This record gives sequence, C-alpha cells and structure tokens, in this order.
Amino acid sequence: MLTFKAHDQTIYGLAFSPDGRHLATSSKDEPVILWAFDGPTEVKRFPGSGSDSPVVFSPDGRFLARGGWDFALLEVSNGKVIATGRARETVAFSPDSKEVAGCSPLERWSLPKGKPLSGGWGDWRGRYAGGDMEYASGALAYSPDGTTIATAFFARLKKRESRPIVLWARKTGEERGRLLADFTNGDPRFLTYSPDGSLIAGVYGARVGGLDAATGATVAVLKVGTKHFKGIAFTPDGKRLITVNTDAAVRVYDTATWTETTGYEWDIGRLTAVAVAPDGLRAACGSDRGRVVVWDLDL
Repeated sequence: MLTFKAHDQTIYGLAFSPDGRHLATSSKDEPVILWAFDGPTEVKRFPGSGSDSPVVFSPDGRFLARGGWDFALLEVSNGKVIATGRARETVAFSPDSKEVAGCSPLERWSLPKGKPLSGGWGDWRGRYAGGDMEYASGALAYSPDGTTIATAFFARLKKRESRPIVLWARKTGEERGRLLADFTNGDPRFLTYSPDGSLIAGVYGARVGGLDAATGATVAVLKVGTKHFKGIAFTPDGKRLITVNTDAAVRVYDTATWTETTGYEWDIGRLTAVAVAPDGLRAACGSDRGRVVVWDLDL
C-alpha cells in the first residue's frame, strides 16, 4: 500500500495510465500531476486547473483529458494543450482513442488534432426534448465496443422532471434507446459501462444504480445511509464494483449478487475519487485532504 500527499486541496480526479505505471491526479485550482509509484515521484505537471476536475487517459496513453471549469485535452509526452472548452463535469475517450467527449453540455473532439466533431449537444438537443429543455448536470460514457454514447441528464422537460439515460449512435447521432433511472434521488454525476457492455452504472447522489444496457431493467441500487457517492469503478473482469462516498471507507461489491464483500478504511479524510488500473492489479482513492492511497487488489 502507498499513501501520499498529492495536492493541497480536494482530489476530484484519478486515472491510471494504460500501462499501469503512472497515476494522474487533479484538484481544484491546481495542475494535473502525473506520478510514478517509486516513492512516489512527480513525473510531470500539466498546465491549467479547474474546479471539480475529473481526469482520464486515452486508451492508447497519448492524451489526458481534464474536466472542470476549463476542459482541456493534453498531449502526455509534451504537455501541449490540443483543445479547450467550457465546463465539463465528466470526460471520456472512445475505446479506439479516436475521439474525446465532455459533458455537460455534450461536445466531442477528434484525435489527434482535437478538432470539434458534429453530434454534440447543439445537434442532439432538439431530437432529445423538442428543444424545450433545461439541464442541471450530466454524465456520459462510451460503450466498450465504441458504437454507443450513453448520456445521463437531470432534465426539466416542460416543467416535468426526468432523469433518463439516453443511448446515442456514435456515428450518426441518432437515438438508439432511452433507459429510465427511476431509482434516483439526485442529479447524475458519473456514468460507466461494465467491461462487457451489459450494464450501465451511474452515481445519483446517495445512490448508485445499475441498469441492464439492453432492456433498461434496474439490476441494483446501492445506498449507504445518506452519504453521497463520489466515484465508482469496475474491475477489468467486471466481477466487482468499487465505490467511494463522503465517508472514509472504500466499499467493494460483487456484481453477481450486488452484495458488499470487502471494505477498506484509511485515515486520509472523506473520499472523493476512485480508479482501477487497466490490468486490475491496483486501485487508488483520493480524499478531501489531497491525499491518495494506492493498494493492491486481490485477484
């Protein structure tokens, strides 16, 4: 286990590099920092900063995307800023590393040049709600096969509230389906597919919900008192879901039974972010004290 001080303020984003050798961390009003695990040692700082800023690696390891108030697409090798944009609560790369998307609102950029792509919120908003829609927050995820983008919004449609997950065809922007997250009591803050693409899990305030991606059926609702979840991550085999919320405990759930099987608690403060390495050997969590714990996962 490795514990270290990564930032002066709350950690909002953690991401393992695809080869598992580095960890990127982000915080409010501080640069994104890339760490090696020998010490750990700081490898590189990336320009800019953002509030509530998630961070994610492209699957090929060439780029980092930072969300928050000032979205930025960064080239890992030299720190060059490839593209910038407005506030992004979540950011995600396509599995083929050919594009990156941010939400909300939804926009996309091509890689490696960072050129804006059609099929963003301006194009899809009319088909989504007839143009009569407000939104407070949102989240997105690419399906593992890269053909679908799932978006979750807190929507106010002609004064009616709704929290659907809408599935879009990545190539055409056409709506493929709509899943009803009827278990929610808060705005969507995070969305992810299971590694095999069969499930979509989302963070909605004090609940994490799991939906069948094909039928929309609710398969799990996780709740720990009134604490709000701050992050979730599937292990690469899809057999476990690791969660953190605004207490000091990491909780691990078996996705076959959706029962809590393991828990960890470290004295680093309230937990605010979680990530799992692509090889499934390590996981990391961050806290409101700017501290990080990296630990080995049992196989």
